[in-house]
Amino acid sequence: MRKLILLLFTGILLFSCTAVGADEGRILRFIYCSDVHYGLEREFRGKEVGSDEVSRAMLATFKLLSETRLPEDSGVGAGIKFGSPDFVVCTGDIANRMEEGVQSATTSWSQFCSDWDSSISSPLYLVPGNHDISNAIGYSKVLSPEKDASSAAGIFNRMMRPAVERTVETFNYQTDKVHYSFVKDGVRFVFMGMWPDAYMRQWFDQEIGTDTITPVVLFTHDPPIADTKHFTNPNGKHTINSVDKFQNLLADTCLVTDVKKKATKNWEKLEQFIHSHSMIKAYFHGDKNYNEFYTWNGVNGTIDLPVFRVDSPMKGEYSSSDERLLSFIVVTMDVDQCLFCLLYTSDAADDSSAASDVYKRQECLWNTENKTSIQWGSSCTITF
Repeated sequence: MRKLILLLFTGILLFSCTAVGADEGRILRFIYCSDVHYGLEREFRGKEVGSDEVSRAMLATFKLLSETRLPEDSGVGAGIKFGSPDFVVCTGDIANRMEEGVQSATTSWSQFCSDWDSSISSPLYLVPGNHDISNAIGYSKVLSPEKDASSAAGIFNRMMRPAVERTVETFNYQTDKVHYSFVKDGVRFVFMGMWPDAYMRQWFDQEIGTDTITPVVLFTHDPPIADTKHFTNPNGKHTINSVDKFQNLLADTCLVTDVKKKATKNWEKLEQFIHSHSMIKAYFHGDKNYNEFYTWNGVNGTIDLPVFRVDSPMKGEYSSSDERLLSFIVVTMDVDQCLFCLLYTSDAADDSSAASDVYKRQECLWNTENKTSIQWGSSCTITF
């Protein structure tokens, strides 16, 4: 029986598996966040500030975690100091889209690199978001400048390490896709760009080859039910335009012709892929900007995929209007017992009806007193 325990910092995700090359007694840990949206401003700690200042405050909390003890409960690493993360993940929307009043992607990417590289000593893994790519290829509304591929090219260069680095001028989204994976302590961590479209699914099969044993954790920007407008325009010449409003961010042509309709047939293809790849154990995404654990059953109910969405420090569904709810996700894993545990911050009372009958949630918020701090909250446990 595969077990999943979820702590919501909220949460812990646990599944039984066969560890490959895991160090006995070791606890793996990482931090997950998304949608930092450099270029935006918000009310924060009594004044209007830019996203760079908010990100630096969040990064200060990452450092505070190193001396913070995990909650005294049944979770992995209960009561011990979290310590330094093995890695940090941010799944896109590094730069906000360059609509009226928003700074260029060049400025945003420069700020991001300065803030994050000076604050994080652990490896940092990235994928692009829709804002990063729209800045590079254009958008259905006017941008200023019209195009700036700085964050998209920067993420590609950093993660893919091409022999010749892409520039703002040479970046080509049709060929310069971000996809990579690594195996650590018996788990394969897979990064699939914007969403697992046909291009990414083909790459995944080539990447893992015949390995059907190693459990896989996916990171991408969009949720399993990706936004209809993110697919390639099925109409006319398939262009990005103000009439159709498709954004051409995903390789798959949308199977509905109106962005107001649900891309159900496109989502079915992902459901079929997950169903045929039982090694995929969890799916992390940003884009929708609030913390939630839910189980995606697919369009036709053929799968039970544990999914985790995360808050945005700038555009949180709840934390944008109440900064006390700002949050991110922390994960710990007992690689000796092969228990995969997620402790993550929660920025709202989310819909637990989507989860299994039993799950464990533990909240931790990083700005409850308008200063860098960590506060643990309620908890629940899941068994799969």
